[in-house]
Amino acid sequence: MDFSNTEEDELVRENAREFVQKYIIPRRDKISYASSIPEDLIQRAADAGFIGFTVSEKYGGAGGSIQQMSAIVEELARGDVSMALPVYILLLNGWPAMLEKYGSEEAKQEILPSIVKGRTFLGIGSTESSGGSDVMNEKSNAVKKGKIWSASGEKVYISGVREATSLPGGGGFLTLLRTGEKSLGPKAFTTFALMIKKTDGSRNDMVSTTLFRDIAREGLSMGGFSFNDLELEDKYRVGEIGQGFHIIMEGFNIARIYVAAACNGAALEAISMGREHLKNRILFNQPLGKQEGLQFELAEMYGKLESSRLLTQKAAWILDRVYRSKEKVPLTEQNLAISLAKMTAPPTAHEIVTKIMVWHGALAYTKDLPLGAAQGGVMSYYVGAEGGTNIMKLIIARELLGKEFLSYKSG
Repeated sequence: MDFSNTEEDELVRENAREFVQKYIIPRRDKISYASSIPEDLIQRAADAGFIGFTVSEKYGGAGGSIQQMSAIVEELARGDVSMALPVYILLLNGWPAMLEKYGSEEAKQEILPSIVKGRTFLGIGSTESSGGSDVMNEKSNAVKKGKIWSASGEKVYISGVREATSLPGGGGFLTLLRTGEKSLGPKAFTTFALMIKKTDGSRNDMVSTTLFRDIAREGLSMGGFSFNDLELEDKYRVGEIGQGFHIIMEGFNIARIYVAAACNGAALEAISMGREHLKNRILFNQPLGKQEGLQFELAEMYGKLESSRLLTQKAAWILDRVYRSKEKVPLTEQNLAISLAKMTAPPTAHEIVTKIMVWHGALAYTKDLPLGAAQGGVMSYYVGAEGGTNIMKLIIARELLGKEFLSYKSG
């Protein structure tokens, strides 16, 4: 593995860093507790090339690498530690990649350029009330009737529901639907680009939405959507019939890297704040950093964070070998690296942010410091988004021991 960065890599990170200093830091407090991401900030992120950064130039993107996108997300999370903007942007790089790889040309021409311009949202719609990880028992379905699919079902705990209806170019979700009998196992599912509001601004009245009240990361919505006898044109089918499960799992692998990078970024900012506090907070006539116990905590946290960043970098490097260099990297190697990164980053970030809140004392329990927003933001990925910590452990164990050692059964 090559740990060096090219000039292009360094430029990408520096551009993201400058963006944060110019557009995020001056109004960080407002962004952290806003009911939505400011529209002008979304547009500035699109103009900077961050939205759809990995989409190919054919559809208006930069054709950037996964490693470069990870750097962008990490820097954005250092600015918006509440995770709203970083998560918004990582979603609009992970799932458009799956649409570009597997979607019809007609759907790609319609949706991808609008995403890159910042007009359209595209996220992931797989979770159901039975549980996000129990994919094999999902019930939302689609039946083909001539050239049209009739879809019915419900998805919950979905990020970006408000954004998919409020943006001028609308949005939707790569949605996993059952198209075959349960006996088919993973081949019973197909993925569709289910657009709640189309790029021309027209709303699909056959889809109803709801919003949940999150405890943090308020700038990016979470909610659900339901549909009954919804007509979907076949052009919105993403991939072959029966390939949906594998497409969604492939998309999660990319998204999990970006999620890990975002958590690392929030933790990096917390460490930076913690160091300044130890240097400048005078207690008992000396800097707080003179306390050896706190020095030990700082060293341990820094080591854990560097380990997490290296795991994330390795996972991104592996997927760039797959997608850019077209190498045949065994799926086991991919799954191990990605799951290790996703298993490690959210709890590490949460631990770091929490400890540094303790260093700050009562001030950390106010909105005058961004640490509370950071703690709530990374928690969304600790509890389960893009795969909970225990699911990552199951994947790692499966790859190390073999499927026959799993104690649960799907289907």
